[in-house]
Amino acid sequence: MTDVVIYRIISVLIGYVLGNFTMGYFMGKIKNVDVTKEGSGNVGSTNTLRTMGVKAGAITFAVDFIKAVIAMFIVYFLFRNKVDFIGTYMIYAGVGAILGHDFAILLKFKGGKGIATSAGLVAIMFPTIFFISLTIFILTVVITRYVSLGSLIGSVAYGVLVVLFGQLGWLTFEGIPWLNYPTECLPEIYVVMLFATALAIFQHRANIVRLIKHEENKFSFHSKKDKTAENKKTVD
Repeated sequence: MTDVVIYRIISVLIGYVLGNFTMGYFMGKIKNVDVTKEGSGNVGSTNTLRTMGVKAGAITFAVDFIKAVIAMFIVYFLFRNKVDFIGTYMIYAGVGAILGHDFAILLKFKGGKGIATSAGLVAIMFPTIFFISLTIFILTVVITRYVSLGSLIGSVAYGVLVVLFGQLGWLTFEGIPWLNYPTECLPEIYVVMLFATALAIFQHRANIVRLIKHEENKFSFHSKKDKTAENKKTVD
């Protein structure tokens, strides 16, 4: 097995270990809430927001985002002097973090849907595409109030745009080592990023069914506890 293959495996494993730190689950422990048994049972930021409020949701999103970033920069500092193009290995670390988040060992290989962690990957490795996908996500949620639909469309957008921008030569940012994409690396990068997109779609499979049946919950800034208190106040 060649060094470059071993470095790819190590990169994925570094990401996977960090990805296992599912902040929604730990926020629930702090607040004595089992988030895996509340709402959708998901440990991501959306269900955390719905069950524990905006602050918990925001903290969860931030940590899930940052763990991908940390994994990628650990790989950057480990391998930057050992490989020709470090960006490929950073992307593997980011995808490893998504896998760790989605299939966490502590949660018996269950977890979140990887959207915040994917956002961390895309923000560092494809900054222009990140802002385009974020805009698409926000507009979709504002118009439809379905976070799941926004996540799905945003995930498809970044997968398609990576390929499109790569073919047009728009991925490279001169002066930033991990953004100076060599042409020969692009096919592998396309495959890995399209895998990340496919994984996001797979993790949303239950949401897709609910969207088709018009049974999906719409987004609200009120937590379940807030809604219960509000309903009680109305009754009183």
